[in-house]
Amino acid sequence: MSGDAAAEQAAEYVPEKVKKAEKKLEENPYDLDAWSILIREAQNQPIDKARKTYERLVAQFPSSGRFWKLYIEAEVNILFYFSYIASDGNCSIHYSGKDKLGT
Repeated sequence: MSGDAAAEQAAEYVPEKVKKAEKKLEENPYDLDAWSILIREAQNQPIDKARKTYERLVAQFPSSGRFWKLYIEAEVNILFYFSYIASDGNCSIHYSGKDKLGT
């Protein structure tokens, strides 16, 4: 097997626990234990692969601030990463000195 084929196979690997969680969600789309497994898996993946899981999650629980927060944090983390890379590793955060009240 070539290096490219091995990398592709590894990229397509789906852990057994994720397969079981997906099956549970087919039976009960509100199974929070199954969603927890998928969320943990998504948190360990690049956002381009995890995004589909987060979008399914917030579609299933649209009024859950907790789940929206997880999704937003995953997106923001990648933005900070690219911002850090673009600045040649010299990450800086700019603060205007004003709080929300304008003081």
